[in-house]
Amino acid sequence: MVIEVKIDEITKKVLSKALSLGLEVNKTGSLIVNESMAFHVLSEALKEYGIIYVSIKEAFDRYPDIIEKYGLKMVRVDPRNIDDGVLLYIPRNTKVLEPIYTCFALARRGVVQRIYNLYVVEDYSEAVAAKGCLTIVPEGAHSGITEIYVGRHAKLSSIMIHNWMPEVRVSALARARLLEEAVYYDYYVNLTHVKRIGSLTEIYLEGNSARAQADMILIGRGRSTISHNVMAYLNAPKTSVELISRMLGDGESRVESTTRIIANAPNTRGHIECQGLQLSNSAVLTTKPVLESHIDETSLTHEASIGKISEEELEYLMAKGFREEEAISLIVRGFLELGFQRVPDKLKPVIERVLDILSQARM
Repeated sequence: MVIEVKIDEITKKVLSKALSLGLEVNKTGSLIVNESMAFHVLSEALKEYGIIYVSIKEAFDRYPDIIEKYGLKMVRVDPRNIDDGVLLYIPRNTKVLEPIYTCFALARRGVVQRIYNLYVVEDYSEAVAAKGCLTIVPEGAHSGITEIYVGRHAKLSSIMIHNWMPEVRVSALARARLLEEAVYYDYYVNLTHVKRIGSLTEIYLEGNSARAQADMILIGRGRSTISHNVMAYLNAPKTSVELISRMLGDGESRVESTTRIIANAPNTRGHIECQGLQLSNSAVLTTKPVLESHIDETSLTHEASIGKISEEELEYLMAKGFREEEAISLIVRGFLELGFQRVPDKLKPVIERVLDILSQARM
């Protein structure tokens, strides 16, 4: 029997409890792990369904069996050097119907925040992990490491929204393992001007008929330097993956997207699509799609392009009565709207607002 968990109902109870404790909580489900007691109340409520949602430090102490079985298998992390992070464990035959939100805030100037997350979705289960990272200080560094396990016939959607400041440096590493007929969806977007982002996501499709898709929106502003890398390994028959990226270059930013698919098993399929839109003559956009096959029974394709806003398209919209800034905004909005139909319904209003912000003329 599959258990369906309604996070909205649980969260309402949690927020009601939080308010009774004197906590000011305005937005349902948005919980800053370091700051909000509501996180702990939600954690206790989810235990009724066998779901474990705790800080990673608590997980090392209270759930060493889960850490031993799933954690620290694809990455090397010294637990003594971890500042924070979460363990999200969805047991077998459990479907969480709404997103589980986690927010990490960099709140101290000039420090390095070290995060380790472990997401485990057992066989025949489903979850949506919505993550946000932000800073409330002008400078600092954030280092995030995430391990992901998606069991047989299980599904995980992972949404990451970065909201940094101009002097913040970010490094991120994520590795995901997919078993038989598992489905993994990854959506990434950065919203703001940042000093530097260096990220690597690796997806290992280990079970027959596993599927994955990664949609990336990379925004270059000011003097930002962004290097975003995604690699997918088709290691089992009938596995498939799509890696899709959109890049915007404004100011003097440098944005690089490297996507790679490695086929190691027969009857596999992979596709890469990279597109860049140049909004400034001083920005530099680089796209590197790579296809690598070690077997003759695979189909790998890619397409890539970089260009500027079409004068004809701009003139057409202005002829329809739009001001130039409005026309540019509409064109950028349409360019960024990749993968939107694949975003879970509960998150579409969030992504809609994000795209509206990003599409503003000259950003």
